[in-house]
Amino acid sequence: MEQQIAILIDGDNISSKYAEYIKQEALQYGNIKFCRMYGSVTSPSVKGWYKVLPAQGITPVLQINYANGKSIADQALTIDAMDLLYTGNIDIFCIVSSDSDFTKLAYRLKEAGKRVIGMGEQKTKEALAKACNEFKILDLIYKTGVEGSEEEEKILEAAAAQETQELPEIQEEEPVEPVQAELSIPKEEDIVNDILGMLEEDEWVNLANVGFQLSQKRPGFDSRNYGYKSMSMLIKKHENVFETNKEKAPDNIHNVLFVRKRAHAARPKKKNQRTNTQNKGRQQRQKRS
Repeated sequence: MEQQIAILIDGDNISSKYAEYIKQEALQYGNIKFCRMYGSVTSPSVKGWYKVLPAQGITPVLQINYANGKSIADQALTIDAMDLLYTGNIDIFCIVSSDSDFTKLAYRLKEAGKRVIGMGEQKTKEALAKACNEFKILDLIYKTGVEGSEEEEKILEAAAAQETQELPEIQEEEPVEPVQAELSIPKEEDIVNDILGMLEEDEWVNLANVGFQLSQKRPGFDSRNYGYKSMSMLIKKHENVFETNKEKAPDNIHNVLFVRKRAHAARPKKKNQRTNTQNKGRQQRQKRS
């Protein structure tokens, strides 16, 4: 039976530009039964959601402020989450916020046997990300999606220009505001080492299972954090240490990718390790000379 999902969005904290990506990510896990956005009626960020809500099928749950400058939308979200826990027949909760105040809620839902998928920006505190089963970094997912769309647009524009013998107009990119990162992203070499630790040289493992184990070890892991659109692309980039094998699934329609450690594969060295090795080599050569 398909997993039932509840998406609960902290509209005071999350920009409406992520709406499409939030639903796309959630749909990978099952059927979206509830999708709600919580926010204060006076919040500037919530006003940006008004045009997006109907288009994305998101139900607004707006709150008035009983005290100046104090929103109670996060309390409404928490109350609804607990109501759905006992009455909504929900399997997976998607808590969409960068606010670490929802850390306790994530732990409570997991204690009740529910799967918790967190979504927020890179500024999210580690505490909230680690409280979830998985955590999606929305600003990086958004950046990947926008860059992909821009590449497609450039290809179409170039093709049209070639037909009319005109050069496409080049537009300057808008400056991107730096993000104050709180959520640490492991280095790519650390991820490769983690995967190598899960594999053997003589045993093929379903790549989907590897991805699941990795997400359990590092809740914020996403191949898109490193510029790869999929886990398979990350693996193929490091074919010097990984071997892959594609087979037909039992339905004879879909393909399943298996991976194993390449024989005598060396783990990627960290930069400080490479520097130490180089220094030792120089010292040995100096002694011989």
